[in-house]
Amino acid sequence: MMRELDPMLDVFIFETQQLLESLEETLLASEKAKSLTDDHINEIFRIMHTVKGSSAMMSFDNLVLLSHALEDMFDNIRAGKTRKDADMVEGVTELVLDAGDKLKVEVEKLLSGAESDGDFTALSKKIHNFTEIIMGNAPAPAAAPVAAAPAAPDEAPIPDESSAASEVFVSSTGDDSAVVDGETIMLKIKVVFETGCQMENLRAFTVSNTLEDHCIKMMHIPADIEDSSSSEDIIAHGFIIFLQTNETQESIQKIVEGIMYVDSATITALAPDSEELPEPMRVIPVVDEVVDTSKPVDEKPVSTGEAVKQNFISVNVNKLDKLMNLMGEIVTTESMVTKNPEVANLHIDSFERSSQELRKLINELQDIVMSIRMLPVSNSFQKMHRIVRDVSKKVGKEVELVLIGEETEVDKNIIDTLSDPLMHLIRNAVDHGIEKPDTRIKNGKPSMGRLTLEARSAGGDVVILISDDGGGLDRNAILRKANEKGITSKPDHEYTDKEVYHMIFAPGFSTNEEVTEFSGRGVGMDVVRRNIDKVGGTISLESTVGEGMTVQIRIPLTLAIIDGMKLRVGSLVFIVPMLSIQESFKPLDGDVFLDPDGSEMIMIRGECFPVLRLYRIFNINPDFENLDDGILVMITTDTTTFCLFVDELIGEQQAVIKPLPEYIQKHNIGMHGIGGCAVLGDGSISLIIDINSLVPD
Repeated sequence: MMRELDPMLDVFIFETQQLLESLEETLLASEKAKSLTDDHINEIFRIMHTVKGSSAMMSFDNLVLLSHALEDMFDNIRAGKTRKDADMVEGVTELVLDAGDKLKVEVEKLLSGAESDGDFTALSKKIHNFTEIIMGNAPAPAAAPVAAAPAAPDEAPIPDESSAASEVFVSSTGDDSAVVDGETIMLKIKVVFETGCQMENLRAFTVSNTLEDHCIKMMHIPADIEDSSSSEDIIAHGFIIFLQTNETQESIQKIVEGIMYVDSATITALAPDSEELPEPMRVIPVVDEVVDTSKPVDEKPVSTGEAVKQNFISVNVNKLDKLMNLMGEIVTTESMVTKNPEVANLHIDSFERSSQELRKLINELQDIVMSIRMLPVSNSFQKMHRIVRDVSKKVGKEVELVLIGEETEVDKNIIDTLSDPLMHLIRNAVDHGIEKPDTRIKNGKPSMGRLTLEARSAGGDVVILISDDGGGLDRNAILRKANEKGITSKPDHEYTDKEVYHMIFAPGFSTNEEVTEFSGRGVGMDVVRRNIDKVGGTISLESTVGEGMTVQIRIPLTLAIIDGMKLRVGSLVFIVPMLSIQESFKPLDGDVFLDPDGSEMIMIRGECFPVLRLYRIFNINPDFENLDDGILVMITTDTTTFCLFVDELIGEQQAVIKPLPEYIQKHNIGMHGIGGCAVLGDGSISLIIDINSLVPD
């Protein structure tokens, strides 16, 4: 069990992960466009500046070293000191992606409770050297005019941002005493952070660190924002900043309002010799100096309005898990109260009205709790751009990734489980699904392959499709390998294409003759299927030789609570998801017959469907064995439709899914066809049927 992180470290990890994801997306977009736009450059500079500042706040010196090197490089790029040709874009992309990967590794170390101990001295030096290379055709780096850069030049040492004594920040642009020239202004900024944002001192550090590059001199109250106790003062009085800048008041206003967790910011312009300024910042005018009285200084606060309030907060996922578990217990307890046998037969009107109102409120609460856990699949999908980019480069292919339905929402736990299967499938598609450019051209296809990742809602499930326009699956190659491994049990010609394609999910199966970095070891598709099974999902595929392959993953929206139908067989009660039930009916004489294999079939409206007797599957004693006495329930799965024979339909039941006991899972006792269990209103246990695994492959 992972230990609980320090709150400040937890925030640092979360925000750094978000920044690194944004960094990767921006880099891939610039690489695809083959150019670094001003927006891309500014965004990457902002990201690295923020990572550097927060790393310094947490005293992670190695992260400060690396992020500062990247910040320097992009500072030179945005200042126009470097070239912006395709070679430069490619080199920058490779370097920054490499650095981003190493930063991710360090964040993962922190997340697991380890220390960040990576040594980035060599990589930082490599970045600085590359920066010098792309600086243009200047005869020597020293010839570049240092004073032209408003921020710290390349040769400036890495600042010690953890020093508690650094109350005054002075830029390296020159002598700060010669600033009373009418071109610089003195500002007082009062920043109020959002209520409940926590770690206000860290937020204050972010504000001061962001403004550092936009001012000549700065002081703030409280002075020591590295001390967590200063948060109370910031909450009570706000974070007060005095700064001298040569930028406009409006631009400073926009910068402050753009910082996360800032609720409001009030800016007041001050005279250079104002007594409100701290003593070290006060500038006494020279007696001979001519003062421009045409621009009177308004010492009253300038009405700036409030920054747009954030409508979201970050919540620890462990708290959401506890909330969902508590919600499940409430649903179970409500069922036990309202469906208690001792109360059910009393028919008390007032009790029934109260029960209905309680049920309504619980349903609303349940919908809200479940919606909190729902996240768009866009984060998982966007990460696949990097996978496609890296694999296609290494195998010498050109592949375009198209994303559809990124806004589709799924439970947080399911999204986490999806990452590995998607990664395997994407790698397989690029590595040996899509052909080499010369092969594609020879086959009349465009040289660039197309890979589509799509998500869409389908009832209570989410369907994810991974499609490529490659060569498709080779039936004969799959059968040949299956025969070698002893997977087949009948002659090759008796297998349908679907059955043959399904063999690739067998453990250790691979048709690759050569093991590569990405595939050929026979572990990919087996891992994919196991991970999908964990969340109650199913996977299937279709393939056309020469045209490509499509893999379909169907997963439930959430793992916690389902609407089900209670079915009884003998003394046992089962629950089937309502979304899978098409209809229920009493069979008529003559409707049921045997097929050539001896399996029971039933004719319904001109179509034949198999009949499954639930008591035979689970080896239990039923009340009825004659079909005329029981009832048939038509069930639809991803791949087939069948009729389930049971003794009785009891009624609808909202079920909180509980996992089966560990000893049953460990020894795989009677697991086939069972997806979990639920507590009924009378306190008894009901088994939840996994309809997708009920029918053998």
